[in-house]
Amino acid sequence: MVYGRNLKGQEYGGMYCAVLTINSFVVSAGIIRVFGQEIAEIPLVATSIANHGKGYFQLLFSCIEKLLAFLNVKNIILPAAEEAESIWTDKFGFKKLRPDQLSEYRKSCCQMVIFQGTSMLQKEVPIHQLISSIERRELYEHLNQGRYDFLE
Repeated sequence: MVYGRNLKGQEYGGMYCAVLTINSFVVSAGIIRVFGQEIAEIPLVATSIANHGKGYFQLLFSCIEKLLAFLNVKNIILPAAEEAESIWTDKFGFKKLRPDQLSEYRKSCCQMVIFQGTSMLQKEVPIHQLISSIERRELYEHLNQGRYDFLE
């Protein structure tokens, strides 16, 4: 998307990439675009095969949620492939977006990324809370193992 071009009806500006690295190696990444305080989309996510099942994406997603909460974004939407839909709904708390909601979002954010054959899912961004000193210590331990970068 960095070197992409604008196609008729599609504009890919304002996309950011959240990256989790461990020992200077990228283990998980997600593309984010904020459309204002109503919604943000996460059209693409990936975790390297060698790092599946280790909780790295859960950690990255938690950081993304905290960032969006800090920005006062209300909802996260994403396109989910059929085989990944249950992961998003069962593990991360997403729900299917009703057709009327999707229509409403498309009116205000017509540039959403929607892939053919996917279901659009939605989740409310959890309310941001200050972290306790214990949680802060745990976060620092994670940060010593990895690094969080947001790239545009």
